[in-house]
Amino acid sequence: MPSLPIVLAHGYLGFGALGPLNYFNNVASILQAAGATQVFAPDVPPKGTLQARSSQLAQAINDRFRDQEVHVIAHSMGGLDARYLISRGATNIGSLTTLGSPFRGTLVADVAADPTRLFQVSPAQLLAAIGRYEIEVATAWPFEVEAQTHFAIGELRSAVNKLGNGDYSGLATYFRGLFSLDDGALSELTTEKCRQNFPDDQHDLRGVPTYSYAGSIAPARVTPLLTVPAILLASTGQENDGVVPLASATLRNHMGTLQVDHFGLVGWTPTTVANCYRQIYATISTLSSQ
Repeated sequence: MPSLPIVLAHGYLGFGALGPLNYFNNVASILQAAGATQVFAPDVPPKGTLQARSSQLAQAINDRFRDQEVHVIAHSMGGLDARYLISRGATNIGSLTTLGSPFRGTLVADVAADPTRLFQVSPAQLLAAIGRYEIEVATAWPFEVEAQTHFAIGELRSAVNKLGNGDYSGLATYFRGLFSLDDGALSELTTEKCRQNFPDDQHDLRGVPTYSYAGSIAPARVTPLLTVPAILLASTGQENDGVVPLASATLRNHMGTLQVDHFGLVGWTPTTVANCYRQIYATISTLSSQ
């Protein structure tokens, strides 16, 4: 029996393809080598609201496959988009597999949306997390770390020291810089909004087979762009992939936690995730044959 079509749903600031670049880096070829015959990577508004993104995802799937059922493999906010569609009654999603999707939100978005949330984070814990990061870097990398990372950590330490005096402007500027002022996605990724949209009992999934994967890695190992968010999350005791806490990305059927960061979940770090996608294909192939 032919496998059902696979749809790759990209996350925040993502894209289907830009020339030779694919958001899901080399993932389509891995799935095709495993036996997939149809792999589709549509575009949705990269910074759009959940409603706008999910609506365009639904339209793209319907335009391509009509009434045919599909398997969705989604990264980050793409998982929220697909889950939102299922909760609103979509009947053409045969399964959903998510990677690093923040179903319970992330403190990174909370702080970007409302910088005063930083006052809920202990400056002492942040400074301790920075210290652990510096030790991990020195241990893991016996050579000079990139200058941009050194600069970021220096700025972070300075901003945290100001927190003790009630000045959160430095850190606020950084986290607001991760999003744009007209960014419709920002509020959708906060813990409060995700709590409203995605209940912990998962009744909104309406019986659709759903699986999750997540990343968990030390701040010293993340892509430099994610260093500061990773340290923030680590300072509050949250395992994370640099953006999304592990606890936020897990569903009832959690299939695996990979030692990669948020970008690595879609193949953008040296650590290979090919076996993960082979496992995903094996799982959805079993569903297709039932």
